[in-house]
Amino acid sequence: MMRTGRELRALCREALSDLDLDLPLDAEQLCERYGARRGRPIRVIAHPLPSGVPNGVWLAAEDADYFFHQANTTRWHRDQIIIHEFAHLIAGHQMLGEVSMVAALTAETTDATLQRTCYSDEREREAETLASMILTWAAEARDGVGHTADDPDVRGLQRLLGGHRGWL
Repeated sequence: MMRTGRELRALCREALSDLDLDLPLDAEQLCERYGARRGRPIRVIAHPLPSGVPNGVWLAAEDADYFFHQANTTRWHRDQIIIHEFAHLIAGHQMLGEVSMVAALTAETTDATLQRTCYSDEREREAETLASMILTWAAEARDGVGHTADDPDVRGLQRLLGGHRGWL
């Protein structure tokens, strides 16, 4: 059963709170800080995924979570892919697998692999909704602050004025 909008916003708030993220939002920094906070790293890996395969895949391995994303894309699209996979993670849509499974993807193995790695439509909608919420928060926060200041005093002032918080 898909969560309500209120439940998804609460999930976003909980996931992003106290991460001290820079603006504009950097998807890899989001993964690094979230992974550090929970004590389990998130490894972001560019991989030339063949056509017909999703642009991103999250695999939970024994040592870390791995977000594979299409290597042949723009930074903007890469960030969208990573945040979509991050949304699957925070929603608990865990997919267990071997990292080598993604590395071995070819056009010939795509169908068999996708049968083992695709989420239900409901989970995809939930992940898309969460990713959109995160990206909307980041855009609104960026509009309020611009870029996060490097100077710790100015950064503290930005935080004090609430520009980073947005609807969180």
